[in-house]
Amino acid sequence: MTTEIRKTTWTPAKEFLPLILGKDVGAELETEEIAKLELFERGLANELKKDDTIEQAMTKIVKMALAAEFGASLAAAKSAKPMIETITRGIMSDAQLRKQALIIIDRFGHA
Repeated sequence: MTTEIRKTTWTPAKEFLPLILGKDVGAELETEEIAKLELFERGLANELKKDDTIEQAMTKIVKMALAAEFGASLAAAKSAKPMIETITRGIMSDAQLRKQALIIIDRFGHA
């Protein structure tokens, strides 16, 4: 799989799908999936900061993904902390996932 970073206008929701899924997607996305992706992206835009460590940023990405998919209460629950840490470690230990996450951090991190 090759990753191509385009210097075009940002298109919410559908830009990360080829990275995440490893293939281009067309109009087959359901409204609910698009809404979840937009929620994920809005959350990242609010939470990620350029001065976060990689581990902090990865944790925020995982929490935001869980919140978008399953609701904010799951991501905020104390009992979810071990799960979030395990997923974060898994992303950090896989070169392709780490690269994708760094692209997300670069795109959404702000000062």
